[in-house]
Amino acid sequence: MGGLAAIALAAAPAFAGGPLLVRPDGQPFAWSTASEVQYRTDNGPLSGTVDEAAARTRVTGMFDVWENVATASIGYNRAGFISAVGAFSDGDVSTAAEYAAVEDDCFNGNQSPVVYDVDGTILIDLGVDETSIIGFAGPCSGNAANILTGRAVMNGLFQDGQAAPVQDIPAAAFDAAIIHEVGHFSGLSHSQVNVNCINPCGADDLAGLPTMFPFLVSTTQGTLSVDDIAWISRLYPAPSFSTTHGTISGTVFFSDGQSHAQFVNVIARPLDTGLNQDRTSAASVISGYKFRAIHGNPLTGDPADPFGTTNAAHIGLYEIPVPIGSYTIEVESVDAQFVDGSGIGGYRIAMPGTAPAPIGPIVVTQNAVSSGNDVTLIGTAPRFDQFEGQ
Repeated sequence: MGGLAAIALAAAPAFAGGPLLVRPDGQPFAWSTASEVQYRTDNGPLSGTVDEAAARTRVTGMFDVWENVATASIGYNRAGFISAVGAFSDGDVSTAAEYAAVEDDCFNGNQSPVVYDVDGTILIDLGVDETSIIGFAGPCSGNAANILTGRAVMNGLFQDGQAAPVQDIPAAAFDAAIIHEVGHFSGLSHSQVNVNCINPCGADDLAGLPTMFPFLVSTTQGTLSVDDIAWISRLYPAPSFSTTHGTISGTVFFSDGQSHAQFVNVIARPLDTGLNQDRTSAASVISGYKFRAIHGNPLTGDPADPFGTTNAAHIGLYEIPVPIGSYTIEVESVDAQFVDGSGIGGYRIAMPGTAPAPIGPIVVTQNAVSSGNDVTLIGTAPRFDQFEGQ
C-alpha cells in the first residue's frame, strides 16, 4: 500500500476506459504528434516548502514518465511561464480571477497551463474539496481531429509541510498523482485493473495497478503499468508498437446472446507461467467505449453528447491493446466507488447478471487483432421479445 489511504483522483468528464474522449468517427481525441505538446508552468511556488524551480523540475519529470514510453511517440516541451491574459499579469496564478482568465485562454485554444494552487483558493472557487483533491487535468480545446490545448492544476496543500487543513503526503505519492493527471492531459481515461487494491493488496497486484486507476493507493503508481503503456501507445503509436503489441476484441452480450451490454469492465490477463503475470501485466477497457452514451431527446430539446460514434456495431464492443502473448478475458462491474471525477466509462451502470468464467487462451501476435472473443453474461433479465407473438 505504500502507507497511503486511498485518495480519489479527479479527471475531466471521462467518456471511456482507455481514451478519455472519442471522436464521432470512433477514433480517440489525441494530440498531434507532428511536434511536441507545448505546455506552460506557473511562475509561483507550489507551496510554502516547494518553490517554483523545484516545482518546475518535478513537473518536467512527470511529463517525462509518459514521453519515455518506448512504444509511444508523444513528446512534451515546457514553452515557458504561463502567458499573461486578461486579469492575469503577474506570473503567479494565485487568485480565482487569475485562474479563470488563464483557463478561458486554454479553452480558447491559446495555451496549455500547469497551475500551482498554493493554498486551495482555486479549488475552493471551483467548488472542489481542497482537502481531498490533489489535482486535476484534461483537454481544454480541440478541432475535428486533435486536442489543441489542455490544463492541469496541482494542489500545494498536500506539499506545504503542514498538518492542516490537510496532512501532507510523500513527494513520491504526490508526483504519482500528478503523473496520473498528465495521463488525462494526454487523452487517457481511468482504468480498472486489480480493483482489489482499493484495500491492502500484494506486491504483484500493486505492480499491475495502473497509474490511471481512479484512486491513489501506492507510490508504485508513479511507474506506468502494462495497461498505461499499452493505451498511451495505442493513442500515440511509435513504430515499435506494431512489432510488440496486438489487440484483443469482442462484444459483451446479455444472456440472450443478442443484446449488447455497455459499460462492463473487460480485462485481458496474460496466462500465468508461475511469475504471476496475470496480476502484474493485465490491461483493460470498458465495453462500448467508442459508442456515444447520450443521443439527445428531440422532445425535450436535450442535446446529444458530442463524443463517441453512433455506429451500432460499436455497442458493447471492446478492444484491448496488449503485448504479444497468450491471454484470458474476464469481465466485471465497474466498482461502485468510481463515480463523478473518479468515474470509468462516463456513466456507472452495474454489470447485469454475473460474469462467466474467463475465456481463452487467446493468442496475440504482432500488429494483429484477435477478434470475436465475445462474452455472454449469465442470468440477466430476458428480453420482452420472447414473450411476444409475431
